[in-house]
Amino acid sequence: MTTPADALSRLADGYLATQLLHVAVELRLPEALAARPRRAAELADEVGADRAVLHRVLRGLAADGVLDELPDGRFARTPLGELLDAGHPSSMRGAVRARGGLYYTALAGLLAATRTGGTPFELAHGRPFFAHLAAHPEQGAAFQASMVARSRREAAAVVAAYDFSGFGTLVDVGGGPGLLLAAVLAANPALSGTLFDRPEVVAGATLPHVGGDFFTRVPPGADAYLLSRVIHDWDDAEATTILRTCRRAMPDTAVLLLVEALLPERAVDDPAAVRMDLHMLALLHGRERTRREYARLLEGAGLRLERVVPTTGGVHVIEACPAAGG
Repeated sequence: MTTPADALSRLADGYLATQLLHVAVELRLPEALAARPRRAAELADEVGADRAVLHRVLRGLAADGVLDELPDGRFARTPLGELLDAGHPSSMRGAVRARGGLYYTALAGLLAATRTGGTPFELAHGRPFFAHLAAHPEQGAAFQASMVARSRREAAAVVAAYDFSGFGTLVDVGGGPGLLLAAVLAANPALSGTLFDRPEVVAGATLPHVGGDFFTRVPPGADAYLLSRVIHDWDDAEATTILRTCRRAMPDTAVLLLVEALLPERAVDDPAAVRMDLHMLALLHGRERTRREYARLLEGAGLRLERVVPTTGGVHVIEACPAAGG
């Protein structure tokens, strides 16, 4: 029987689980175990690790169900461990690398931020998140890998949940590498799409694209404007500016689509959304929002929330239209 003390101890030991997973992906242990179960001594020589320490790390991963410790002392992958393999179609390697290396250090600033305000990452590192990534390309690569993997999962869920067939033209605002736009266009061959992001981001894009700044101008005249995981990066004032820019570009018949997590009214109703909000708290100046908060934000930009379409990917499609007189 698990007691409250047991449960709390497990929570307090979360730092161990994060770093065990981080070690596993950095040493590529899942790939090394792909062909067959192996002992720590054999693995250590291949991955460049101390045998004794690696054995204890492997046992820690086995205790958490990531590996299986066999009776003969060999270790095998479990379904959880397979998800850490870079070659798995649903690999979470990028997410684990980002959390174990980049995000982990930011939480050192959480107590100070809780007391005085501010962003934990900036308090811990002395500069904003994206400035830090620019100065540390290897961490920037890990972050981008995490975002790409998440975007693929969410794109499939959005396309399955929302019907884009009624639009003739669509602009993906802040669409990055265009993974979501590509998925939408593949499912809707008659739709014409434009990827819009900073010039350096879209420079190598194969999709039709326009470079610019969504704080000042986006391509005008489309039937629909899509912003996926954009608004949650910004505080209310900056988010409203982005939405107003989109509203100025929209014909009165156009639709605005936000793909975002929605915070529940009570945290226990969607812990994953609450954890995502804590990521935003730790790293950036943005935040996740409830449906009511999005409605107010849209209203302030001359838009009206029409409906919210849930998906299986942890995000919702928030549909808005120009408000009368907006």
